[in-house]
Amino acid sequence: MIPFTVDVILLATLFILSFFYRNLPFERIALGFLLLGVLYVYIEVFSREVSPGPEGLLIKKFLRRKALLWEDITHVGLLIIGKKVYILLTTVKGFHILSNAYERYTSLLSELVRHLDREKVEQEVRMQIEHPIPYRSDIIGAWFAAVAISGIILLKLLAS
Repeated sequence: MIPFTVDVILLATLFILSFFYRNLPFERIALGFLLLGVLYVYIEVFSREVSPGPEGLLIKKFLRRKALLWEDITHVGLLIIGKKVYILLTTVKGFHILSNAYERYTSLLSELVRHLDREKVEQEVRMQIEHPIPYRSDIIGAWFAAVAISGIILLKLLAS
């Protein structure tokens, strides 16, 4: 969350600077829309949480919350694409997808295995507990964006 917070602050700074320096009007509009979109994603990412409890999982997202009872989960699968791992939860009412970008990902998998019958959980899920695949691409991308936005701010300040 630290690099993403830095990105939001730098983008807000760039947006504010666009009012003090001579720019094309389109630049302010584009930066405004970009900042609104990034702020929405920021709030969404900050508010998401998966909490295992004695009765089931509570999945919280921005202005949404879903409770999954342990007995309603019929299957837990895993999909690995590069370094990104997706947990596929099939329930009696549909399915839910969680990724390894969630905090305490390994402990979440452990809770799933502990609360569900053995035949409901694929072997790959158990293997992920012992050998989790670390996911750092979002962090690297966020730091790269921070460097790029900082460069744009510096260019804007030097050009004036």
